[in-house]
Amino acid sequence: MSAIETVNKLVGEWQPPELPNELQYRNSLTLLLRGRLPKAKIETEYRHSGTTMDIYVKEPGLFGSSEVFVELKRNLVHKAQLDRLVGQIESLQPGKNAILVVLCGETNPALVTRFKEKYGIAGKAVVFGPGMGVVVKGDVGKTSKS
Repeated sequence: MSAIETVNKLVGEWQPPELPNELQYRNSLTLLLRGRLPKAKIETEYRHSGTTMDIYVKEPGLFGSSEVFVELKRNLVHKAQLDRLVGQIESLQPGKNAILVVLCGETNPALVTRFKEKYGIAGKAVVFGPGMGVVVKGDVGKTSKS
């Protein structure tokens, strides 16, 4: 199984409580990944191609290692936030690198749809090796009171 497949499966199992900021979501997910992937190299705030990704996972395998960049976003509700996310993803060369986007908290479903359409991601499917996926955790379409 490739790193993106493994991490996608673990993110699917991850049940974080509602947390006050993105850093705490990242730390919670990192803790889970380190606990479940003891042989993997897992780094936070990983610099690659001029951008910083939230989590980097390099997993050893039978025929060599595989890696995935995980970008976590909390409360994706405005188009400007989507534009920034797309800029980060583009700098990673999505056709060459495996990327998993994890959306936590309040999420605007229209922005998720736009993102998936841009990268050809259908439904909940993850395109594997290298590929790209989106996992939505939390409240899709929830109205914020702040």
